[in-house]
Parts: sequence; structure tokens; C-alpha cells
Amino acid sequence: MTSTPVPPTVSEDTPWPSRSLVLLCGVSLLAFAGGLLVTEWFGEIGTDIDLKPFFIPYLLIAAVRFGLPTLAVGFGAAVGEGVLDVFEGYELDDPVGFVGYVLGFVIFGWYLHRVADDPSSRRGLAVAAILGAFVQAFFESFAFFLFEPAAGTRQAALSLVGNTLSHGILLGAIPLLFFVPLARAHIRTRLRP
Repeated sequence: MTSTPVPPTVSEDTPWPSRSLVLLCGVSLLAFAGGLLVTEWFGEIGTDIDLKPFFIPYLLIAAVRFGLPTLAVGFGAAVGEGVLDVFEGYELDDPVGFVGYVLGFVIFGWYLHRVADDPSSRRGLAVAAILGAFVQAFFESFAFFLFEPAAGTRQAALSLVGNTLSHGILLGAIPLLFFVPLARAHIRTRLRP
């Protein structure tokens, strides 16, 4: 009696090759920077509120699992933003924003893959998108408050709320709710024991 070979499964514990992580980081960098070139053409909306296409790294993070792949996507997106900052004119608050980008994208992945447990869940996508944007916007508004002499608490709070709404809902959750069903075959759900 011959047994049918069982295809190997990839669990969350299977390590990613370094080359794949570097490639994922590069794809995130180029895709996010390309999206920023389009959305930043519109300029700022009010005080330090802008449009950033968070759905691009969010979609990549939804397609991979939590851990080093999530960190690679977040780091790539942060570097993409940083490269454009250099061309626009580097400011003192940019390193704080860099940390906010990486942490915001990691928090998005953590919530989506660990808490929501289903990366294709509409509710999980929306909550994760808003949470990730809030973390990034907090760092952005904190840096704005620290380094912008004219900024007060009210302007920093408006920046926090405005960027959470623009990055988390307008260019975060809404596009995700459209694109994730189209990419459902590539979205990995956590394997059950």
C-alpha cells in the first residue's frame, strides 16, 4: 500500500529566508514611496495633516504573517518616506516620524494576525488600520509639538486626529476593504493546530 505524499505546510514558525525579507522590504519601500508621490501632490490638509497611502504596506502585511515579514514591510515603508523627506528637505522631526511608521505598521500586523486572527476579516482590517495609523500619528503629532515652535497642544491634537482619520480610514481601511477581497487567495490565515 502506497501512501500519498502530504505537501509541506508553512507555519508561522517557518523562518523566512533573508533574501525574501530584503525583497519584501524593497517592494514596500518602492510601492509606498510611489504612492506617496501621488498622494503628497495634494499637499497638507490643515495643520500637519496629510494623505499617505497606508493601504499599500497594510495590504503587504495582510498577505504575510506577523514577525520579521511585518517588520520588513514597516521598515521598507519608513525608509521610502525617509528618502522622500530627504528630497523635500529633511527636518528635525523626521527621525521621530520614522520610528512611528515602523511601530505603526508593526502594530497593524500584530493586531491583524494575532488579535483579529483572520487577516481577511473586515472588522479586523478596519480596527488594525485605525490602530496602526493612530500609533504613527501619535509619533508625528508629538514630534510636531516638540519641534514646531508655533504648534501648541490643540494643533498637535488636531494633527493626531486628522492623520488617524486620513491614514487609518480614508487611505487605510476603506481601500483595504476593497482590495483584500480581491487578493484573498494570497492572504494567509493563521494555521490552526
